[in-house]
Amino acid sequence: MTDRGLLRAVLVGFALLVVWRFLAAVAGVFLLLATALLLAAALSAPVEALYRRKVPRPAAVTGIVVSVLAVVGITGHLLLPTLVQEATLLASSVPDALQQLVDRARGLAGRLGVKIGGGDGGISPSTLASAARRVLGGLLGLFGSLASLFTAALVLLFVPLYLAAMPGPVVGWVVRLFPPGRRPETREILSECREGLLGWLRGRIFSMVVVGVLATVALYLIGVPGALFLGVFSGLVAFVPIIGSVVGAVPPLVLAFAGNPWDVLWVLLAYLAIQQIESNLLTPLVMQKAVSLHPVVVVASVTVAGAAFGVLGALLAVPAVVVVGILVRRLWFERLERNPG
Repeated sequence: MTDRGLLRAVLVGFALLVVWRFLAAVAGVFLLLATALLLAAALSAPVEALYRRKVPRPAAVTGIVVSVLAVVGITGHLLLPTLVQEATLLASSVPDALQQLVDRARGLAGRLGVKIGGGDGGISPSTLASAARRVLGGLLGLFGSLASLFTAALVLLFVPLYLAAMPGPVVGWVVRLFPPGRRPETREILSECREGLLGWLRGRIFSMVVVGVLATVALYLIGVPGALFLGVFSGLVAFVPIIGSVVGAVPPLVLAFAGNPWDVLWVLLAYLAIQQIESNLLTPLVMQKAVSLHPVVVVASVTVAGAAFGVLGALLAVPAVVVVGILVRRLWFERLERNPG
């Protein structure tokens, strides 16, 4: 290769690297703004309800924020000591539980003639710390520094508040991007997307509460340590349908297996029953006519978005599918059905 060809290859590689970094940054900003829009949609429901009762939107936003902070403060005052105590207990119990799980798996494999690992097989603190860093890195992978994390927090705080308090200018600007003849339809589609997101959010929040309560009660009756903390965790991860149920069941199963192996069966049955209640009873009941997504679509969207964009992508996958489904139906299916030719 000549010097000119080598220089051209280096320049092309550098250009590709710059484009890749730019697209990665754009994807991070897009996910951040999408999260802010989802929070704004959630906040807009009570704001619009108060606005219809002649309460100005800025005053409604202020009242809602103060009410939420008060509820969070009271709930934290009542439950935080118990949650901290159980979290401390679990932090000390999980390494031992994992060690016992590894030892039992190695013993079972040894009886079957399969050798797993080497050495004493102990799980060192450095190994657990490395795993924790990887999990935390995946959770905060979009934020490369403390400054970017602080900026993201400001965006997630102020963008939803301003959009809920003053939605008119933003909606009007978006509508003006389209020809005058299409602007009424554009407003209808935006309104339908908002209603679809609100319907999905109401369903998920209700399911999260029910899953958290059922998981807490089931784990307490089975005797798994840290039942309240694990139940709250199961309720939070239930925000992601189907996948969240699997993730929420892993810590209780590990702890149950390390204690009484028979408890594993009860924990597994309990979480299977909770998942069936959520999928076959809660979801059809609370969703009604809002949205209806096939489980395969949910799993595929969460898997692809999670692999491409990490945890935040998995959290936003289903809301994005809800919006895309509404857009495809309004802009493609309905027009094809009106004009078959």
